[in-house]
Amino acid sequence: MKCYLIFLISLFFILNNAYSQNDFKPVKELDRIRGLPDPFLKPDGSRIQSEKEWKEQREYIISMLEHYQYGKMPATPKDVVVKETLSQDIYDGLATKKLYTLTLKRNGKFLDFHFGLIKPKGEGPFPAIISYTFHYNQKGKINDLLDEVNMEALNRVYIICQFNREDLSTDISGKVIENRKKGVFPLYPEYSWGTIAAWAWGYQLIIDYFEKLDFVDLNKIVATGHSRGGKTAFCAGIFDDRIAITAPNSSGLGGTSSHQFYQPAVLDNQHISDHIITFPYWWTAEYYKLAGFETRIPFDAHFGKASIAPRAFFNCHAYQDYWASPFGAWLTYDAAKEVYKWLGVENNIGMHFRTGGHSQNVIDWFALLDFSDQYFYNKKPQQKYDVKYDLHKTDPYPGIRIPKSWTPPKKE
Repeated sequence: MKCYLIFLISLFFILNNAYSQNDFKPVKELDRIRGLPDPFLKPDGSRIQSEKEWKEQREYIISMLEHYQYGKMPATPKDVVVKETLSQDIYDGLATKKLYTLTLKRNGKFLDFHFGLIKPKGEGPFPAIISYTFHYNQKGKINDLLDEVNMEALNRVYIICQFNREDLSTDISGKVIENRKKGVFPLYPEYSWGTIAAWAWGYQLIIDYFEKLDFVDLNKIVATGHSRGGKTAFCAGIFDDRIAITAPNSSGLGGTSSHQFYQPAVLDNQHISDHIITFPYWWTAEYYKLAGFETRIPFDAHFGKASIAPRAFFNCHAYQDYWASPFGAWLTYDAAKEVYKWLGVENNIGMHFRTGGHSQNVIDWFALLDFSDQYFYNKKPQQKYDVKYDLHKTDPYPGIRIPKSWTPPKKE
């Protein structure tokens, strides 16, 4: 069954001329790696030695992630039409709610993409947090986040923006062809991107429109999302430098957690092979070929985190959310932090733990707002954001060392 699905995914992309030409090796030609891969390793096998080389190394990492995991995304079009469909005061006049429909046309087809925002009263410009919503009803009303979160964001003068990701790609479990027939894919049939990348493209479309709005502070944009939405926000932050803070929440495998390292004695672990069966449309065909060869994968989640540097990265996770592997997220966070330290921006990366299960709850949202206040305004957070754990431990996994054989290069 798994082999058949991989074949089906590969065949679909081949028929659509989806593969880009590059020098990345197929998985069976890759060398085995002991521990987490080295993010300072260049394509020729040497290592970068100075901060001046990071920009080129970052581009190499992103191209690697594009090839093996996310696929090639098109540039956002400039000829979109955006219509404001609603503007009304809410919360007793403390805020304004706006809804928009963005229309794309290409390849003889069109797509309507819906998003909305809640902004504080006043001219701004205000920082904006972009997330997503699962629900979008027939009358065009976006379901709001919890009122408590909205009110806290408004008190701190943040815009909360949500979009309907399933406008861009449906999310029909186990299906490949069905998902490729809808959303943005028929408009761009020649591109290899999977559904996670298509959803992440939505952040770019919204930021493009934000550039036309005087009340949005373009230097203070945050991308967040939970679970598969966290994978999406992570992807968005990797590929769009306009995102100041990338903040995935409990995003699991393919997001911020490791491909090969799991918490000891925890059996509820997520593997690439699980995605082949349930989510064969999320990633590229190349990614599914990595199943069973995790020790050969030339990257892990710390590569994506490091590629965001020197911009900010913030990860919330629940300690008992074992399926999303908080342990793997912690290991790759600690590895990525080595890069941030080396670049002299150690305070631009943070992680927050809480007890509990799989959700992006009020605690997670307040932690994100605290980190954003610290990063944007140098406000002292209510909690320490190297790591915060409910039992006030400084280390959520005492005695665990990062499984790696590399250290950051000595600066010249």
